[in-house]
Amino acid sequence: MKRARLAFLWHMHQPPYRDAETGEFLMPWVRLHATRAYHDMAWILERHPGVRCTVNFTPVLLEQLEDYVAGRAHDRFLDLTARPAAELAPDERQAILRSFFMVDWDTNIKPLPRYWDLLHKRGRDLRHVDVARQAALFTDQELTDLQVLFNLAWMGFGAEADEPAVRALREKGRDFTRGDVDALLAVQRRLLADVVPRWRRLAERGQVELSATPYYHPILPLVCDTDAARRALPGVPLPPRFAHPEDARWHVREAMASHGRRFGAPPAGMWPAEGSVSPEALEILASEGVRWAASDEGVLLRSLPANAPRLRSLYRPWKVSAGGDRELRMLFRDRSLSDVIGFTYARTPAHQAVADLLSHVRAVGDAWARDGQAGPATVGVFLDGENAWEHYPNSGRAFLDGLYAALEASDAIETVTMSEATRDADGPAIPRIHSGSWIEASYRIWIGHAEDRQAWTAVGRAREALARAEAAGAVPPERLAQARRHLYAAEASDWYWWYGEDFTTELAAEFDGLFRGHVIRAALLCGANPPPEALAPIKRAGVAAPTGVEAKPLREPTLLVTPTLDGRETTYFEWEGSGLYRPGQHRGSMYGGAQAFHVLRYGFDLKGLYLRLDPAESPARAAEVASQVRVVLLASDRQTWVDFPLAPDGQLRPGRRRGDELGKIAFARIAELALPFDGLDLRPGDRVALCVHTLRGEVDVERLPRYGFIAFTVPDADFERVHWRV
Repeated sequence: MKRARLAFLWHMHQPPYRDAETGEFLMPWVRLHATRAYHDMAWILERHPGVRCTVNFTPVLLEQLEDYVAGRAHDRFLDLTARPAAELAPDERQAILRSFFMVDWDTNIKPLPRYWDLLHKRGRDLRHVDVARQAALFTDQELTDLQVLFNLAWMGFGAEADEPAVRALREKGRDFTRGDVDALLAVQRRLLADVVPRWRRLAERGQVELSATPYYHPILPLVCDTDAARRALPGVPLPPRFAHPEDARWHVREAMASHGRRFGAPPAGMWPAEGSVSPEALEILASEGVRWAASDEGVLLRSLPANAPRLRSLYRPWKVSAGGDRELRMLFRDRSLSDVIGFTYARTPAHQAVADLLSHVRAVGDAWARDGQAGPATVGVFLDGENAWEHYPNSGRAFLDGLYAALEASDAIETVTMSEATRDADGPAIPRIHSGSWIEASYRIWIGHAEDRQAWTAVGRAREALARAEAAGAVPPERLAQARRHLYAAEASDWYWWYGEDFTTELAAEFDGLFRGHVIRAALLCGANPPPEALAPIKRAGVAAPTGVEAKPLREPTLLVTPTLDGRETTYFEWEGSGLYRPGQHRGSMYGGAQAFHVLRYGFDLKGLYLRLDPAESPARAAEVASQVRVVLLASDRQTWVDFPLAPDGQLRPGRRRGDELGKIAFARIAELALPFDGLDLRPGDRVALCVHTLRGEVDVERLPRYGFIAFTVPDADFERVHWRV
């Protein structure tokens, strides 16, 4: 009899990247991980039919995969790849230089000589690179090569084995053509379309058990009740209490249904996001039909008496009380064995890593037998199934191939699925599970920082707005349903992961903007004022430099301005000291690919707000593209918008808010708008956020800024003294 049963659980997850307002995918990681991990992991298992394991897909990941396959998803990196280099605007050329080296340099750039040379031409440390200057030095051919090489570097070993186009492009190495770009994108589409069918076939032949996670990957115990964080960290400061077990139940129930739609049956078990569990979370899982769950050894050992021996406790399945007379079967991960795969073996020769892992599993089995325990030891190895492989040579092929081959040949270790691993749970049930996750057996990462608390406060305020709107019955049900969905997305764990100082990313601003967009959109759909905590960036200190894939405001106001409203630049100094926002060309429109305006200036005096819009091409063309401008203003206790007509004749025309006249516009060479603070019921010191929509009828043409809002404070008489600079 084999002395150890090894239960792999590979967790596949990406957060919701769709912008709450525009619907555009801001980041490409669903698409790019599909060409590596999601494809590779199935490909290698197909070649080792004797290995059994569990693979966990989050519903939000599968939803986004489907959007790509159906052609509904277009991320900005994809758009930058698809556009011929000669047609790229200056800001787009800069965005490519900033963003198209986002892959492990040692394992994915250095092996491609042309890619390595282009990285050195750009500069390795962006903090010391003048990207605008460097972008002007890159030729169209170099940018075309970069478009291909970035996407090619994200292709895994399965794609290289199965796709002749991938092998041919690697061999070619440089001087790529638009035909090469098109061929590579066609490979991406094929791989994306094959992800779900490939895994479904593996499940149907019984080799793989497919499992799920609550829908948007929330920290389920915190959605149930944020006060649960104090059970592991009694002194931790917390936000105003957020307790919505009904939301937690939706995440579980909809995940079960989503999995059933895609794979033919609901999952038997779930990996709760980040292995986070609590008594309340387990009760919801069990009551919704989940038969097994999993977490970390730290959670297990804190659920047992302090003198419980690790060997006898960890390497067996458990029954855990899950409310009333329900019980849930659980297995807990061996933390060290799981983490060495995710974080250590990438820099170890594959044969050594395989030998080390198997020797540890065999040692567990031997120690279990020496301890007189019945049957084999059950070893749980649960980890991220996608991110690690970027850091392994050749996407981890040698390690996975060697590991699976050794397991198939082993006379001491048997691989099992999670249902098989938990089937024989016996003995008394754990009466009360510890409230914690795989990190520190607590929820500190997701609620322990001031930024986390600000984010939870924002979600809580928006959730209260939804409850008020539901009770009042004045908001149409379909709008409430949309608001609720945005709130579910805002409950995802991923946003809170990047808040605080524990982890850093070049895309922190984008994650922050995605989160706040969901909160703001939910509140607006409920007819409520957006939470003040969401109107300005939450991620502040330590934020990485902008990647360039999203245009940022270039300048904030430094002087009071009082322009003459005539639709012309009356004097050079008229808008001196105003704020400036310049969106990217060709990327700021949603209507027919056209763009009405390419510069937004904003400023104020003590009486009102002034906006200036500069046409992208000509005033006549702007008026063809859009028929009106809508200025949306958000404050902590109010929201409003004012519509202005677009007619490029220089005439002064009124704006309208709910049918009443408010503000004025003149459009000749430029569009100049004025809005009085008293008419908006705004006072000095009020914090305001604004965006500008151009519309053709009621069709959104473009939005400035494209993502988020421009925030400012209504000035008082000291504004210029405070902002004066020599």
